[in-house]
Amino acid sequence: MDKKSLLEILLDPTTSDAEKDDAVIELGNNFQDDDTIDVLIKVSKDGNCDEMIEASCGESIAYIWLTNQRIDYEKLSNLKGITLTEALSLIKAQRPDWYKTYSDLYQI
Repeated sequence: MDKKSLLEILLDPTTSDAEKDDAVIELGNNFQDDDTIDVLIKVSKDGNCDEMIEASCGESIAYIWLTNQRIDYEKLSNLKGITLTEALSLIKAQRPDWYKTYSDLYQI
């Protein structure tokens, strides 16, 4: 599926949570760019978003950073709740050096 279609699914209020979750995962797996990260951050902060989708956003964001071998600590620091927890979990497992830098910068 193309990026535009996935974004439409993700932003459509009538789409089921399961479909939105699948769209988040597919975006993270297939479109590893800053625009995708920004959309996933926006979705994760949406007050109407299911926790499952927020968690998948965190995983997908971290996956994109890991795939691209670069992280944006400022964007990471703006994640909240389960989104942050899931992103940090993946980062800590695969790039403990990034996790240490983040924890040093933000005293976690």
